[in-house]
Amino acid sequence: MQHLIPIQITLQAANAADAKQLVQDLAGTMNGMPAADVPTETKVSTVQPEAVAAPPAYAPPGQAYPSYPPAGQPGTGATIPAPAVPTAPPVAAPTTAPASYNPPAQPVPTSAPTYDLTQLGVAAQPLLDAGRHAELIGWLNQHGAQALTQLDPQYYGEFATYLRSLGAKI
Repeated sequence: MQHLIPIQITLQAANAADAKQLVQDLAGTMNGMPAADVPTETKVSTVQPEAVAAPPAYAPPGQAYPSYPPAGQPGTGATIPAPAVPTAPPVAAPTTAPASYNPPAQPVPTSAPTYDLTQLGVAAQPLLDAGRHAELIGWLNQHGAQALTQLDPQYYGEFATYLRSLGAKI
């Protein structure tokens, strides 16, 4: 793998068994997905926790509120269905957010951050001071550079990830 992209997934479950099931469902879905179906761009979405607030006592005519089984009961673990081959992009149904919902103040970044030579050098300096020079030079050599200044800019993100793995703050 030449280009590693850090990915963070947060799973919330009522207990260890539900968490295990969520991880197995996710792994099964990703494992069964053909490479051609893996999206090149992902839109970020959020799911509100089930117990945010009790629904109001009054529902407008023709509108029903969903009911969820109590925590710990069968069926409470979230499952991820196996992906189907899409024939058209899915269209999200319009939803109305509850009055107590406050959207995030800033959008969630959907692209990897970019780094410049100065940022990488500053992050690498404490590692050099700690005597890890050989490790850093070894990584650079594997990517065709004898020094950081010779590193191809296409590898800056990967080098930043490597520095983080060594404990650098970047």
